[in-house]
Amino acid sequence: MNNEQDQVSQEHVESTRKTGESLQSEVLRRLADVTQARAAACMGVSESTVSRMRDDLGRFTQLLASIGLKVADVDSMTVERSELDALESMAFKYLELRRRLKGREVTLL
Repeated sequence: MNNEQDQVSQEHVESTRKTGESLQSEVLRRLADVTQARAAACMGVSESTVSRMRDDLGRFTQLLASIGLKVADVDSMTVERSELDALESMAFKYLELRRRLKGREVTLL
C-alpha cells in the first residue's frame, strides 16, 4: 500500500472477502442453472474457455466487492439508497395520516 489513504481495516478486508465469496457463489449457481455449454454458446466461445474463466472468477468477484459493485439478474431493478429513503419517508407519512384519519370520512388525494 502506497499511502495512508490506501489503508483499510482488517474488518473491511474480511467484509470484502465475504462479499466476493458471496458474489462468486451467486455466479456459479447461475452458471449451473444456465449450464456452461449455454453460457459458452451465448458468448461465442468454447466450454473450455468458460471453464478457464471460472479459474479467475474468485479474483474478479473480489475486485467487484472491493469497488462496491454487485451482480444482479438482468430482470432486476435497482434503486439508489436515497430513492429508497424517500419512498420509506413518503410511505410512513401516508400511513401516519391514515392512522390519524381512521374512522373519518375523508378522501385522500
